Amino acid sequence: MAHDSMINNVKKVEQIASASKMGRLLKNPLKYIHAILFRELVYKNTKREKHVMATTFFGVDMHLLLPSSSDIYLTGGKSHDSETRLAKFLIHELQTGDTFVDVGAHYGYFSLLAAKLVGDTGTVYSFEASPTTYSILHKNATLTSTVQAYNLAVSDSDTELTFYEFPNLYSEYNTSEVEQFEQEEWFQKHKPRKIRISTTILDQFLSEEKTSPSIIKIDVEGAEHRVIAGLRNHINDNAPAIVMEYLSAERGNVQHKQAEQALRAVGYHVYAINPNGKLTKLDSVESYLTKNRLDSDNIVFRKRDSDT
Repeated sequence: MAHDSMINNVKKVEQIASASKMGRLLKNPLKYIHAILFRELVYKNTKREKHVMATTFFGVDMHLLLPSSSDIYLTGGKSHDSETRLAKFLIHELQTGDTFVDVGAHYGYFSLLAAKLVGDTGTVYSFEASPTTYSILHKNATLTSTVQAYNLAVSDSDTELTFYEFPNLYSEYNTSEVEQFEQEEWFQKHKPRKIRISTTILDQFLSEEKTSPSIIKIDVEGAEHRVIAGLRNHINDNAPAIVMEYLSAERGNVQHKQAEQALRAVGYHVYAINPNGKLTKLDSVESYLTKNRLDSDNIVFRKRDSDT
């Protein structure tokens, strides 16, 4: 699929996501009714997720669990504004033969998109700490030889850590830093399951694999500073672009600021992703989030200093 066609397909995801409830219903009535009735009637009463397949905007069939991935099921893509802009950025940036690292891959949506972009000669390394979520990531990884999936937490030490798995509807909040959610209203009703998970250090992993990724995506719900600390040697000597979910101060971003400071210290500059998937340099991430009334966004860190 040509890149221009993929960008146009992302725009279609945006159009469906921004439509009214009636508009979304008319676009795909059977799927819409299925997803909504399952979430409101079945899941609310049983708390049991449902396995489904969906075709993504880039033409790859993907395993999902409802209700957590209803947006992919209904639109063919992750439909939040930050996620559609990130998809466009990856389409512009990733080239055939590149290596992409997905830390906090969830079910593997961005891993599969990256696999499509880097092709058979490229490699995607996907890390997901939650065993429940990883079971779906693993199914998706088997759809292509390009994706290598690991049920590991990425951190700054090679050990084990305590990890918290939430019920399916909140599975994208799975974390090793559960304190950030303890004051949320939904947390009181949906307590996580505590487990122990093995960790890996990206410095060590990338050295053993003898690879240098062009882009590393990090979405780990408060452990970003640990991922970057475990990547220190690699980023000192190499220049991968780092895409990191960054929270506003109101949501608690101490760990994100620590990660940012570590990246700036070795020569990285900070960028926002525009609606067209291109980059604009930022002086302050917090000012950008405040000005645009965002509680989070995917922020790009890049060593070369240029607006694109």
